[in-house]
Amino acid sequence: MPALVCPSHTMPFNLRSLGRASRIALVALIVLASAVALFDWNWTRHPLEQYLSRTSQREVRIGHLSLDFAWSLEPTAHLRDVRIENAPWADRRPFALVREAFITFSVQSVWEGRPVISRLVLIDADLDLERQADGLRNWRLRHPEDRGPGKVKVLRLEPHNTTIRFVRRDIGLDITASASAPLVGEAEREPETSLPTRVQFKGEFRSARFAGDVQTGKVLSLLDTGEKFRLRGHASVGKTRLEADGNMADLFLPSAIDAEVHLAGPSLSDLRGFFPGAPASRRYELEARVTQEGSDILSARGRGRVGDSDLAGEVSLARAEEPPTVRATLQSKSADLGDLLSLVGGHLPSASARLSRDRTAAGRARALPDHAFNSEHLKRLNAHVSLDCKALRAQNLPLLESLRVSADLRDGILVFRPIEVGFAGGQIGGAVTLDAQHDPLSMHAKLDMKDVRLEKLLGGLKKGARSAGPLQGHADLKGHGQNLAALLASVSGKAEIDMHSGGISNLLDAKLGLNGGKILRLMLTGDGAIGINSAKAAFDFDKGLGRSTTILLDTDQTQTQGTGTIDLHDRSVNLLLTPHPKKRGLFSLHKSIRVQGSIRDPKFSLAAKE
Repeated sequence: MPALVCPSHTMPFNLRSLGRASRIALVALIVLASAVALFDWNWTRHPLEQYLSRTSQREVRIGHLSLDFAWSLEPTAHLRDVRIENAPWADRRPFALVREAFITFSVQSVWEGRPVISRLVLIDADLDLERQADGLRNWRLRHPEDRGPGKVKVLRLEPHNTTIRFVRRDIGLDITASASAPLVGEAEREPETSLPTRVQFKGEFRSARFAGDVQTGKVLSLLDTGEKFRLRGHASVGKTRLEADGNMADLFLPSAIDAEVHLAGPSLSDLRGFFPGAPASRRYELEARVTQEGSDILSARGRGRVGDSDLAGEVSLARAEEPPTVRATLQSKSADLGDLLSLVGGHLPSASARLSRDRTAAGRARALPDHAFNSEHLKRLNAHVSLDCKALRAQNLPLLESLRVSADLRDGILVFRPIEVGFAGGQIGGAVTLDAQHDPLSMHAKLDMKDVRLEKLLGGLKKGARSAGPLQGHADLKGHGQNLAALLASVSGKAEIDMHSGGISNLLDAKLGLNGGKILRLMLTGDGAIGINSAKAAFDFDKGLGRSTTILLDTDQTQTQGTGTIDLHDRSVNLLLTPHPKKRGLFSLHKSIRVQGSIRDPKFSLAAKE
């Protein structure tokens, strides 16, 4: 053995310095290692076939077996022409058909009973991996009835002309992936050598069918390596398409991601198989850079559109937290309220729904949808979201102008604080809390109205003077219910609105005062504006019924007082307005005005003064 008698200065240590027992042990170890390395492991092929056939109770055939230690504690097993029949409860196809495989594993991990395969090379292979809902796995050959946790860990995979089917009955996953990649020598003829492996896949997850086509690097890291590989391709679910181009580490449990992503489809609901809380939406398109590095926080920065709304900003998902936590900072130049509501599972009634209103026994039209709140969605994650929308619009609310809101969701309690809604030239702000911890969902809203313009609420007159002035208001309301209609029907609390300066059309004031002579004169001479000294309306609500505590409009010429109710059960109003002219006029009617009917379309009539 020349290596043992070469000059001592070339040796990492001096054998002569070792004791006799140590020298004997070292020589024995070298001899043993040499014997293992030189041993013809193919002799063990038949005993191994018989052993695995007996323990698995199915036929196992191995055409060739060799083991290359290469003076390492991570040897590589080389197998050829492997055929293993499937478990009796699994698919009829064989569990494994492999022309050639190279398996590099850790000797220490095998000794400890938890084998780690650091690299698996498959050539012309076809595998069928199936796991039942109770944990039964068809790849367990020595203990086929074992339903316990997995023991074998594969860190890297290099597939060549290989098809793998993987089924997990417990989560409803059935995927088949076929990988084609050139072997050594063939790669030189490939034009795209940086992405030599093509993976085509299709399958079903929670009843959602998907398919894709991806090009990757030669070796795919699967678990616990932190080693990145290139990835470029697309996947589709229904008419929704995802495109990605970038780097990824550890496919099964990603430890790093850096990729440009493009996602588009007719509705986010196409993704419900993968994300159960995905809402229904209009057509959307999103593009972002997705990153994850050294932690379990997945982040995306980009922009997109949902329906007629644009969105930009950053979103992150902390998957390790329980429940997962979403954090988002978003901006929008222009958005539609219906599109924004769709992102959180809400919706506005459609045009057809508005035309086909239900009728109550009293003949009043219902004005609100009965779409049920999904309280379970609020319990599945935590969230911290802020949105700044410069221009906001809604088909049913033409006076909406803008929106700024911060929302915090934790343990099923969603708090909007602060809310700043631009409305009719002014602002409505405050806080709203939705509590889904109990059934039905409960709501508490504390809102203030500042400088909302009366002329925008009334729409103005086409001719003559406009009614104008800033309105202030406050509401403190609580309620509960499974949908918006039920929630409003349970509302209790206080709401008020007032105005301390402004102007009102003289003609409108005359109509409110039932002053026929003044109305006739103004129609001949033209309208003008008169001052509003004060205006106020206040209601106390109890279980959806609001009773007036104050209704007052005081102008330079008329004081109008009123009483009545607002009923949120059927969204109706019943008010009696009594005018008191400050100067008696010709043809004045000593009557009151009855306002009655749907809140959206009330009817006006004359009534005797009370």
